Amino acid sequence: MKSLRQIWDDIRQGENIDLYLTILAAFVFVILNLAGLTPDTVLAPLTLSVLALLAVTNLVNRHRMEGWMAQKDHTLDDFFREEFPASYKTDFENATEVWLVGVSLNRTVKSQYLKLEQKLKQGHRVRVLLVHPQGPALEMAVERGYTRRDVEMKRQEIISVLNLLDDLRAVAPDRLEVRTIQHPLNYGAMTANPDATNGALYLEHYCFRVTTESIPRYVLRTTDGRWYDFFKTELRTLWEAGDVWGERE
Repeated sequence: MKSLRQIWDDIRQGENIDLYLTILAAFVFVILNLAGLTPDTVLAPLTLSVLALLAVTNLVNRHRMEGWMAQKDHTLDDFFREEFPASYKTDFENATEVWLVGVSLNRTVKSQYLKLEQKLKQGHRVRVLLVHPQGPALEMAVERGYTRRDVEMKRQEIISVLNLLDDLRAVAPDRLEVRTIQHPLNYGAMTANPDATNGALYLEHYCFRVTTESIPRYVLRTTDGRWYDFFKTELRTLWEAGDVWGERE
C-alpha cells in the first residue's frame, strides 16, 4: 500500500514518469508475449520502444546528477568567500535599515562615515553593536588575534569608533542606536533591511589565530529560509543583550 501511494505521489508530481512507463511497457510486452498475442511484426518495434524508454530514463538521471553536482560545486565555491560580493555596497547603500555588528568596526565606520551620515539625514535607521571597551569580553576578543594581541590598543580603537558614532548620533539621535556587549562575538555582520522581503545578512567569521582576515565571508538572504531566520534571530538576541552606550561615556 505504501509503495502504491509513493508511485501515485510521483505521478502527481511528474516524477519518474519515464521509469514507470518503461516498467508498464515491459510488463504489457511480457503478458502479450506469454499469451501468444504478439506477432513477429510487432515484437521488434515493442522491443525498440522499451529500449528507447530505458535510454530516456538514463539520460534524465544523468542530467539530474549533473545538476546536483553543479549545485554542490556552486555551494562550495561561491558560498564561502574571502571578500564580500559587489552586492554588499548596493545593499548597504539602498537599505533603509542597517545593523552593524563587530568587535570594533573600525574600518567599516571610518570608511562609511559619510554614507552613514547621509543615510541618517535621509531618515534611515542604523543600529551598531560593538564589544564593550572594558572587561573580559574585550580580552577574549583580542586573544584570538593572529598578530600582536594588544588589549589596550583594541580598547582605544573601540573608544575612537564610539566617539565617531556619538558625532553621528547628533545628526539623528532617534535613528542611530549604539550598544556595547560583554561578549567577544563570533562573527561580524552587516544586515540590510533584515525584516523586509529583500533582506540580506553579510557575515564574516572571526578566526582564532589562523589569519589576520575575518574569513570566510558569506551572504544569507530571505530566500535561504530557516538559516536566514536563525542568524537574524541570533543577531537580534545579541542586540537585546547589549547595553545602550551613552553619549561621551
